[in-house]
Amino acid sequence: MVHGAGSARWGFDLVRPHLEDRFTVWTVDRRGRGESGDGDGYALEREVDDVAAVVREAGPGALLFGHSYGALLSAGAAGLLDGLPGLVLYEAPMGGVLVDDAWIDRYEQRVEAGDRDRAVADFLRDVAGYSDEEIDAMRRTPAWEARVEIAPTVPRELRAERAFETEWLRLRELRPPCLLLVGSSSPEWARRSTAAFAEAIPTCEVHELEGQGHGAAVSAPELLASEIVGFAGGCPDD
Repeated sequence: MVHGAGSARWGFDLVRPHLEDRFTVWTVDRRGRGESGDGDGYALEREVDDVAAVVREAGPGALLFGHSYGALLSAGAAGLLDGLPGLVLYEAPMGGVLVDDAWIDRYEQRVEAGDRDRAVADFLRDVAGYSDEEIDAMRRTPAWEARVEIAPTVPRELRAERAFETEWLRLRELRPPCLLLVGSSSPEWARRSTAAFAEAIPTCEVHELEGQGHGAAVSAPELLASEIVGFAGGCPDD
């Protein structure tokens, strides 16, 4: 399971209990957070290689799930893997759809000024589509401080997404069975991107998460897990 921008492996903590009776669940900390180190410079392509390396380490039969920016990376990794039995992408951005340069500059200025809390709230509202009430509820959870801590990792990923061209993924060449998930209440960019991925991937089906937005891993973890389990039941074993 590969998390999105502004998150880490703890973003799947509520989903894991609904999956672990069926799967061995690997949730990764991507570069620059949690137990993962960082490197000199940043490139989306390196993170794609990271995801592919983890799947290879997991071994034959490993199903790959990605959320948001992590879904974009997972789509790239799927093209590097032979025999992947299944791929689940939850609202992968198609490149250049999240925010503009001015928004990223404002975010960085807030982080540099020491106002990470405001920066994180802006990200969750403007990019992920959470309401102010939902953000206030998130502030009261233990994960909030972890989100604030990794706030500096967000701009580089937003810039990478902004410059990214989806053609690099060669989606039309993907062959593993693929499930695309999108919330009925998700931001416009997520619905538009999911439609673009659906048009390009020949082996995909699309399921809408009724009443959910971009954050079903938190708001409806059992529903999200049921989609993954149901899809896995139709995937080849290895």
